[in-house]
Amino acid sequence: MIEISQHQQNIIGSREAIAALENKDHARLLVLSDSHGRYGIVEGIVRRFGSECDALIFCGDGVSDIAQLLYAAKADKKLGDCVPPVIAAVHGNCDPASYPLDKGTLYFSSMIELKVNGRGILITHGHNQGVDWGVETLGLEMQVSECTTAFYGHTHVAREDNFKNFKIVNPGSCSRPRGGQAPGFAIATVEKSFVDIAFIKMEMGADGATEYKIWNPY
Repeated sequence: MIEISQHQQNIIGSREAIAALENKDHARLLVLSDSHGRYGIVEGIVRRFGSECDALIFCGDGVSDIAQLLYAAKADKKLGDCVPPVIAAVHGNCDPASYPLDKGTLYFSSMIELKVNGRGILITHGHNQGVDWGVETLGLEMQVSECTTAFYGHTHVAREDNFKNFKIVNPGSCSRPRGGQAPGFAIATVEKSFVDIAFIKMEMGADGATEYKIWNPY
């Protein structure tokens, strides 16, 4: 079960788990964004994929869902076992920068530089970088931070941009997709020499249950 404590940049988890992620080979990241209060969707994704991942990345607009996930995980051991040991969540333009949790408060940064498998990963919502019009400004942020991979949200459109040595990824919205896309998210596999992105979309099956399918947004 994840330790509900916050450290540098408001990353959630134990110091040991955060340090282990920095040096862990073959790390997997569950990347979500723009849930906008649809907590049930977030919980369903975490129950299905969380135990297979080393960290949960949340790119903003729905930090209340992250707070609710942590609150529910304290009372539900099965859910708690599914929550990855590290959570790096930023606030979006529709979020507060803090949120109450039990007797304490969770704080959310606008940007996080997370170390995974020796690599720098930049996490932000993207509205401050004007991602509605392109990712060039976000690319400049990456040069300053020396991160080679970035995750962002805000546009509600899943996409992956690769230029120079940078990989910039939007996992899409798990609740309010745009551009004719299905709701979805991404799983990133972080190796020493590369980062691989699997986009996953959610569809309603014939039995009414959610089906998760790998897809290419292009």
